Amino acid sequence: MFDLHPKLIDFDLKRLKNLMDKFHNPQNNLNNVVHIAGTNGKGSTAAFLREILEEHNLSVNIYTSPHLINFNERIRINKKLISDKYLINILEEVELKNDRNPITFFEITTAAAFIAFKLFPADINIFETGLGGRLDATNIIENKKLTIITKIGFDHEEFLGNNIQKIAKEKAGILRKNIPVIIAKQSRDEARKTLISNAKELNSKVIRIEKISRDTKLGLTGEFQYENASTAFTAAKFIIPSISLNKVKKGLARTSWFGRIQKLNEGKIYNLRKNITIIDGSHNQDGAVVIEKYLNKKALGKWNLIIGMLNNREVKDFVKIFKNHINQIYAIEIPEQKNSLSALDLKNKLDDLGFNTNTSKSLENALKKADDKIPLLITGSLYLAGYALKFNDTIID
Repeated sequence: MFDLHPKLIDFDLKRLKNLMDKFHNPQNNLNNVVHIAGTNGKGSTAAFLREILEEHNLSVNIYTSPHLINFNERIRINKKLISDKYLINILEEVELKNDRNPITFFEITTAAAFIAFKLFPADINIFETGLGGRLDATNIIENKKLTIITKIGFDHEEFLGNNIQKIAKEKAGILRKNIPVIIAKQSRDEARKTLISNAKELNSKVIRIEKISRDTKLGLTGEFQYENASTAFTAAKFIIPSISLNKVKKGLARTSWFGRIQKLNEGKIYNLRKNITIIDGSHNQDGAVVIEKYLNKKALGKWNLIIGMLNNREVKDFVKIFKNHINQIYAIEIPEQKNSLSALDLKNKLDDLGFNTNTSKSLENALKKADDKIPLLITGSLYLAGYALKFNDTIID
């Protein structure tokens, strides 16, 4: 797939629309589409929502990105990842109908999800945008039951702009006329005002968030997850007016979402260290704030940090937010990612913050160097999180 379709971002929906015309537009014949956009919290919100809906015996198809270990993670059909057999058959058919026309990796993947969800109908179909909203491949869906905008911050500024109102307007592009929207709690007032203004223009009713009590047990770690859980609960209540609070609690407690403040309790890395190891796929400043709050709450003293980041990220701005919690930094290049910063690039940037950053040739090398008497944080990219989970022999199913 990567060889066939360069992993570039090119906002032009014509290619995918033309391709889906050849399949008679399955994306517009799906049941109860819930469309989610936002900078942070999309995946966690979708995971909470899926578990609540399934606890109420509704079947759910869900499309998310990126995958951490296996491509199949992107397309989940009624409690199971799509099988290799169906995935390969669908992708081959998509490639055949596309007939070598230019198309991006994400567009092909999205086309496969549309076809898979039509082949295996579900009560609810959840789609998470890849990037932005207005021009995201998932936004060729016209018939939606509900839209959700999670927390908006600065990310992918090279595509979405470096102005929070512009970014919010792009995310609001998933809204549809007369279709309700849930707007998660925003940390920037300008983002919320922009979203509400766009909703008013389209006569999209803004559904008020119903908060989940902090006493509720969540399957995901971090105080911020209560905001995502509240957004998911509000969506579930809209879909199921006669919702069972007992079933909501069961669904929230059972939710898992890999690579988001995930503590390793088993596997190769755990066996190597026998100490607290946290993996988190954060890569922007809002994600760094979440890490900082988590480290404050844990109060375990200084942590060692293994970091890898892509070359379109501001590594200094990211680490600066939680630098007071860090003892030693081990910089690595993210394996199999040509857009990764080199370990030396990371060192040069991070040493400006006062660290004598250690460069390591591999994750394994960094793990062996890092003192196992000190807790360890592995962060900087979802691609690094995925690689670390793969190295750990973690199974995502």
